[in-house]
Amino acid sequence: MSSASFDVIVAGAGMVGASTALAMAGKGFRVAIIEPAAPRDKINISDEVYDLRVSAISPRSRGVLQQLGVWQQLADERVCYYEQMHIWHQHGQASVAFDAVDLARSNLGAIVENRLLQQTLYQVCERESRIEWFMPDQIETLLENNARGVELRLNSGRCLSAGLLLAADGRNSPTRTLAGIDVQHGQYRQTAIVANVETEYPHRHTAWQRFLSTGPLAFLPLANGQSSIVWSCDDEFAAQLDVATDDEFCDALGKAFEFKLGRVGSCSARMSFPLGWHHCQHWLKDRVLLIGDAAHSVHPLAGQGVNLGFSDVDVLTQLVGDRSDYIQHKQLRRYERQRKSETWVAGNSFGALKWIYGLDQKWVTRLRDIGMRVVDETPWFKRALLEKAIQNIT
Repeated sequence: MSSASFDVIVAGAGMVGASTALAMAGKGFRVAIIEPAAPRDKINISDEVYDLRVSAISPRSRGVLQQLGVWQQLADERVCYYEQMHIWHQHGQASVAFDAVDLARSNLGAIVENRLLQQTLYQVCERESRIEWFMPDQIETLLENNARGVELRLNSGRCLSAGLLLAADGRNSPTRTLAGIDVQHGQYRQTAIVANVETEYPHRHTAWQRFLSTGPLAFLPLANGQSSIVWSCDDEFAAQLDVATDDEFCDALGKAFEFKLGRVGSCSARMSFPLGWHHCQHWLKDRVLLIGDAAHSVHPLAGQGVNLGFSDVDVLTQLVGDRSDYIQHKQLRRYERQRKSETWVAGNSFGALKWIYGLDQKWVTRLRDIGMRVVDETPWFKRALLEKAIQNIT
């Protein structure tokens, strides 16, 4: 049985995990990445078929990716920068419009296909000499986890040791389970439906969101002129949409969106997944630390899920030193305290918004209208909210 020693082990090579590995390698640490999925084929950029899963990357997250040398490698023709956001709700008359001009910015964020960003992260990681891949492979057993470090055995039989194990293996994190870290979770009783659609009118590089009593609906602009939709529906309504024909779905989608971009002409294949939340009281146990979805998840209504993960990476790399300095327990605790409080506030805020906009009583509608008008008609307040939003609600 062979064994190897590293400074840091990262479990999970998703967008947050790969970013974490790059960030730690940039600090001079020798990093091992463990990923159970086999490598995927590279995307042909000339392919017109866009990924159904996209992310709205905030300026802060873009800054993190630029520092890692990743953003510069993305194909410009597949990235869509959005300049405005329009938000309104069912039953009411008020709306809020945000514009990059209000912050003297060229844009408010960018829409990027998940698989494109993932592939680019892989390519940059592969060029980093301080990163070693164990893929496909996964952690079978945590042999040791104490104040000195961790030792583990992989399914392949390899044994690895390190001073720190970062669990970035998603919301159902096996590493979290192996470390004995408890998680609290629940369901929103909603299903998210995602698809790419053609609309009668251009999207105008604008991100749109309408709050419906059955759940929020978002239209996100894509670089090819299409829009990526994320329709979070109550489970019963989602089941009806699931059996709808493409024409029926496009018609229901257009009506729900109030035809802001005209008729929805065509729709790609649809994909759906249940929506839930989770958070952990403890993110650190000895030398195992949670990051990204292994530590937290929120409702997708604000598009902040992966951005909160990139913020985790940003804060962690700011708090730890370089390889010449041992990563101290107090640095990890500081990361845990800061990010746990920030993601807890964000998660509860998004959950509250989902609940508030799901109510259709007249007095609640009037209050929502008043609140949205106050925001839209108070420039300094609107700028403050917008600045907070594009900095990942932190």
